[in-house]
Amino acid sequence: MLGFIFMVAAIVNFYYFRTYGNKIDIFIFGLKDDDTLAIFEILWRDYPLILGIISAIAYGIFTLFLYNISHQFFSIFTTLQPFLPHFRLRAKSAITLISQFLCIILLIIGARGSLGTYPLKEDNYRISTLPIFNHLATNPLLALDWAYSNYKADAHISPPSAQRGEALQEALFPLLRQSPYSMFLKDNPPHIVVNLMESFGSNMLIYDELPHNDLLGALRKHFDEDFVFFRFLSGANGTLASFFMLFFDSPTPLSRGSAKTTSLPYNPFAIYANAGYEVIYITSGYESWQNTGDYMRIQGVGHIYDALHLMERFPQSKKDKNAYGIPDEYAYKLAFEILSNAQKPTFIAILTTSNHPPYHLPHTYAPKPITLSEAIKAKAKNNEAKQKLQTSMTLYQYANNAFGEFLDRIKDSALKSKTIIAATGDHYVRDFSSNPSTDKAIAYAVPFYIYVPQDYAKAIHYDSTRIGSHKDIFPTLYELSLSHTQYMSVGGRNILATQDKAPYAFGYNQAAWIDKKGIYPINEAVGYMWGDSQKGFGLLSSDTQIALSPQKKAFGSSLNELFAYAIAWRIFNPNPQEQPSSH
Repeated sequence: MLGFIFMVAAIVNFYYFRTYGNKIDIFIFGLKDDDTLAIFEILWRDYPLILGIISAIAYGIFTLFLYNISHQFFSIFTTLQPFLPHFRLRAKSAITLISQFLCIILLIIGARGSLGTYPLKEDNYRISTLPIFNHLATNPLLALDWAYSNYKADAHISPPSAQRGEALQEALFPLLRQSPYSMFLKDNPPHIVVNLMESFGSNMLIYDELPHNDLLGALRKHFDEDFVFFRFLSGANGTLASFFMLFFDSPTPLSRGSAKTTSLPYNPFAIYANAGYEVIYITSGYESWQNTGDYMRIQGVGHIYDALHLMERFPQSKKDKNAYGIPDEYAYKLAFEILSNAQKPTFIAILTTSNHPPYHLPHTYAPKPITLSEAIKAKAKNNEAKQKLQTSMTLYQYANNAFGEFLDRIKDSALKSKTIIAATGDHYVRDFSSNPSTDKAIAYAVPFYIYVPQDYAKAIHYDSTRIGSHKDIFPTLYELSLSHTQYMSVGGRNILATQDKAPYAFGYNQAAWIDKKGIYPINEAVGYMWGDSQKGFGLLSSDTQIALSPQKKAFGSSLNELFAYAIAWRIFNPNPQEQPSSH
């Protein structure tokens, strides 16, 4: 029976890949949710069902035959036991015992799928840079189990209501914008790098203090020279959630659900590709993580380079390989090579992984001073977190230093005058506890750094006190790099504009939003005033409450609804010629 089941699974996986170019995934459940009878008619007409069933039965009979042979051999051996010398029996018993033990060990390793930190799972099943090997080599029954987990977890997104969308945009702001016309940008499109850095949270950065606690390393001079916004929030509070909020304005990760094959209009990869850019995604992790690699290809990314590619290009990186990838420095090395050899304007998105448990410091890195003050030790959530604080803070330093060295190389080359570089964190540092009185905002804060070459910085104004969040990054980049280009944004604005737009001057996180007056937790009916503006980048909060007007009280929930409407519109109306409103 098991032989029959395994053969059926292998056949299904083979033809599933031939049809969809993927291992078994969530769409297999369309057999249940769609027109089941029509699907069976297609299967009967287009696929060798009879031959497949006969093959599976034949394989089942063959495995039964093999089982019977082994059983008969064991029976013969048992019959001969009285006639065999005693010492040989003992030797054979020992060999049998050792063999059985080894088989158990191999079974455990096979079931776990890995000798590393974590067992084999959908995030790390890739064994090759060639997708066909990864999809066909995956155990189809395991792939079916992953697909079922994704099916159960799939967020249900309903078709949007045009009337409700109009009302939300009237109450808040329109979704569609257009960057200004610029002959200079048409003739001189800059390279663009957007770097989403793992755990680059402001809740740790506030403890940066030279000479005792250097958390920036080589990034420090660039923070001093360029534009940095500290009163800035991540869009969400997890890597995948922030990844989707930053790049797609999506409150729901879509890379594994039923919308994973939908190309979203107005996503930044498509916008830059349509503007003539080479579009590239680099991660020091694995593209199989949360199926982001396949999803990015659908959104318009032309080339993807993950840890497997980087290890081929930089073999020395293998020495520091861990469960989540390789050191970030190799992602930056490849990015610099690509930009240096680019024959056309290039857009590169980078996702780093080094500052992620299990913390593994590259063996070649020489740490700069890190001192665990009593204030820092007090922020540890528990004894386990306290024990690994030194390592986690050193990894935080390493990640920033690696990015700083990448900026050094850019600014020491011809790329300095034609490359715009933006960087931010995905979420706060998780090993740090939060003070409910003072950390209402800093618990969700990440810095936003942007380098703009002089020729592209002529019509801007930098005010470090401006408040913002991930929603503002791409509107800023579009208006710095693209001429007369339509784009979509949920409440974002050019944070470097000469005149800031007051209705957009707020920061949004899925848990809270902020403006110049205070902090407003999404699920609370009151706001809280800012605390000491001289400490914590001006992000410390107080317990002094702010009474909210009905409009301000509803703002957070209305904004959440507008995010949901915008992504639903893009999923159900993938034709960019159709407009989400009459604005």
